[in-house]
Amino acid sequence: MNRTTRILLVDDDRTCLRMVKKILAPIQDCQIDAFTSANIALEKAIQAEYDIVISDYMMPEMDGITFLKQYMKSQPRTSRIILSSYCTKASLYGAVNEAKVLRYIEKPCNEHALRSIIEQVIKERTHRQPVVSRASEMLNMIQSQEQLIAHQAKVIDRLKSAVA
Repeated sequence: MNRTTRILLVDDDRTCLRMVKKILAPIQDCQIDAFTSANIALEKAIQAEYDIVISDYMMPEMDGITFLKQYMKSQPRTSRIILSSYCTKASLYGAVNEAKVLRYIEKPCNEHALRSIIEQVIKERTHRQPVVSRASEMLNMIQSQEQLIAHQAKVIDRLKSAVA
């Protein structure tokens, strides 16, 4: 059974939220939570873990970069995407450099392109997850081995002291 991919969608435009949810609806094993308020979305991020967050850039409470930077504090492993009709070099650099945005998608977006991008991000996350899990297991094994070696070194030192 596949794991459900959780997506957090934030845009002050309700029409855009409905459109993006409709575009992403055909993606299997996907749950989308949509918010018109960046502040409420940040509160939700404290309560629930998401795999992908898609944020508009221009919002009244805060811009998308500020939102994603704050979001990153509670969920740094989430894939972050900006969806916006407003794009300058400065906003694009800010998105990538400050908020570590994975993708920047321009509005209005092609339905097929948006769905394909999200499916690709899900695929990349799915393939990355076992690697991260295996790396964590290996780190735990190394730490256990280091503890065992340290213990054995103490035993050897005590034996040397007893013999001397």
